[in-house]
Amino acid sequence: MTSPSSLPSLRAELLVRLALLTATAMLIGVAGVTLLRDAIASGHGALFVGILVAADVTFVLALGAYFVHGQLARPLEELLSAAEMVAGGDSRRRIPEAGVRELRSLAASFNRITERLIEEQAQLVRAEKLASVGRLAAGVAHEIGNPLSAINGYVHLLRGRLTDVTNRRDVSDTLGAMERESARIDRIVRGLLEYARPRPTAPTPIDVNDVLRSVIDLLAHQRALEGIRLTLELTPDALLVHGDRHDLEQLFVNLLLNAADAMSNQGQLVVRVERAARITLRQPAVRRSLAAGAMIEHAPSARAQLWLAGHDAAEVAKIVVSDSGPGVAPELAERIFDPFFTTKQPGKGTGLGLAIVARIVENFRGTIWVTAAREGGAAFHVLFPIATRVVRSESELARHTKAERP
Repeated sequence: MTSPSSLPSLRAELLVRLALLTATAMLIGVAGVTLLRDAIASGHGALFVGILVAADVTFVLALGAYFVHGQLARPLEELLSAAEMVAGGDSRRRIPEAGVRELRSLAASFNRITERLIEEQAQLVRAEKLASVGRLAAGVAHEIGNPLSAINGYVHLLRGRLTDVTNRRDVSDTLGAMERESARIDRIVRGLLEYARPRPTAPTPIDVNDVLRSVIDLLAHQRALEGIRLTLELTPDALLVHGDRHDLEQLFVNLLLNAADAMSNQGQLVVRVERAARITLRQPAVRRSLAAGAMIEHAPSARAQLWLAGHDAAEVAKIVVSDSGPGVAPELAERIFDPFFTTKQPGKGTGLGLAIVARIVENFRGTIWVTAAREGGAAFHVLFPIATRVVRSESELARHTKAERP
């Protein structure tokens, strides 16, 4: 990729073109005078000189117009056309980044503005979806929860009375199917409740490294990560973020289980925690693919740029969970965070796992997006503001106040 600083500037390009035009005009004039010396010396010399000057000026103007059209007029016409198409609703229009330094920078800025506009529109649509689905989730969960508990109770009651039934196997299979479907409804209801749960009112500082260790220990104890090569990269010091510990644990559990399920519990899983400098998130990231061995360049995430615009900290907490699974198609990179959207087979997932993750990230005032991983699958990137001061929980404040009383 050509660096913008190595490209010629518009001023330098115009000066070079002007110098070439001037030299060409002088060369044509000298050549004309030399070739038509005898004719100029005749009685019609003034006429020949006028024709020569007119031809010289016409040629220089035509050549100058060609240069100006190629260097300025055509790129500006493309920019104006793209702006009109974007204003008309075609947000997919982009301007090729070519030409001199200033025009290339102008095209890049226009494309970034367009991408940011798309991201803001997507965020607005997503916020409206989340609000409506949150209200729906609370109502559905409340209405389904009680009868679901009754169904499970009746199933267990019937199982206890199977001794007098002749076709015990058939009835047992039927009851087993009822239990499985009831359990699936129960998972959906629990997911809806988690999704519709309000934001925590008293966030506390949490060490991301400590939460990740406890979550991985829990999943290892449950043998949920069996058959997976796990690489854990943590920061040398504690990395604190503000939020609810249970929510952060659930976020990591959902991301890790989602990766394990995508790999069918066979492959490589990498979890990396770092203090990311703000400037590095605004630049393209180039990494070598572990699967193909080629260099992969990721353009700065539009969602990350939008989030950074509202945060002025020099460093942020960045967590990346990447796997060697099939990955996520680029056209699905936004939809996978929508409630009830899933790429799994019917009955294999509720489509709420990543929606809950997105809601938790929002509660932590962070952002999340997905890219292709160098391991070959999907890489989920999460950004959180770093906790700059210790905020005591309500219980700690109560104990502290009680200890200070005489």
